Amino acid sequence: MNLKKLLVVLSLIAPTLSAHAGQTVQLSSLDDVENALTRGADVSVTVDLTKCAPTGTTTSPGTTRGGLKINAFRITPDGTLSFADEHATVDSSGQPIWQFIRYRVKPDQTIAFSTDLFSLPSYSRLMPEINYACAVNQGVAFFAERH
Repeated sequence: MNLKKLLVVLSLIAPTLSAHAGQTVQLSSLDDVENALTRGADVSVTVDLTKCAPTGTTTSPGTTRGGLKINAFRITPDGTLSFADEHATVDSSGQPIWQFIRYRVKPDQTIAFSTDLFSLPSYSRLMPEINYACAVNQGVAFFAERH
């Protein structure tokens, strides 16, 4: 197939592909989230720490927002859904750091959020664990891809 034909074919199918990409439905409860995950659906999470309360030794209100896709999860016998994220990033001074974030969604719809920050390459802890309490659709929202 020559380049001109390939471009014509791509221009015809691209609108069809983009019409389905990114369509999501918000999941309103932990049961909806668990059902989507156990069916193999792609589930993403948005986090707005400004709507969460600091817990433990964390005293400052949250100021950040972000999101992730759930790649792995587990459901414990008490009905708690757990998942995590980890990634390398840089701090405000440009130094590389590694961040571990854990989420525990309890049957009462509350969510325990905790994060640990380590310097790279030594993996020295940078500060005490950071903890917030959120709730489903109050600081943390779940979305599933609509197929």
